Amino acid sequence: MSIKLAIVEDQELFRRLLVELCSKQFGYTVVCEAGGAVEALARVPPAAPDLLLLDLQLPDGDGLDVAERLLESMPGLRVLALTSLHDEVTIHRIRQIGIQGFVDKNAQRPETLREAIETVASGRVFYAEVVQRVQQAMRCDPVAFAKVLSEREQELLQLLGRGLSNEDASAKMGLTAWTVHSHRRNIMKKLGVATQAELIRYALRKGFVRPDATQF
Repeated sequence: MSIKLAIVEDQELFRRLLVELCSKQFGYTVVCEAGGAVEALARVPPAAPDLLLLDLQLPDGDGLDVAERLLESMPGLRVLALTSLHDEVTIHRIRQIGIQGFVDKNAQRPETLREAIETVASGRVFYAEVVQRVQQAMRCDPVAFAKVLSEREQELLQLLGRGLSNEDASAKMGLTAWTVHSHRRNIMKKLGVATQAELIRYALRKGFVRPDATQF
């Protein structure tokens, strides 16, 4: 199957192994490589790949944000996430953004990666089993964040989960401190948490905040 690939992966050794695997063993053409978010946004569009193999943990930004921007500017692009992240927020955003594939980099064999690439490149979707498990758990949870929080509240929870004050969060979102205070109170009530520490723990557990995440 003739496929032009772009590979975005920050770990150089792993990226080199992916390039070798995809080009020499699978027979695809790797037209672009990048090790970070900014580099990916600059290099992928002019390379015009059929499919983007994308790590979601990048040193200078969130891979999900990269995917969202590239899919907006390149409507025909197919994206396959290759990551060890499988928290609820990551899985929710993958489906929300329209990423067509997900492979767990810690649990899949090379043959699975090849199957995923060819499935996604052919216009279908490929999601590792962990995606189905997480989605099922969210469907069964009556207070899953996607059910009880608005998109604005979910966006704000990313800031509150990092421990930002009402004033700091309001500056980043263009709201008044009082509005953020009201949103914070409503978010905590909807999620059934009573303290700021519990809210931060919830944000970390669900994936609203990742300790190594960088915004760009």
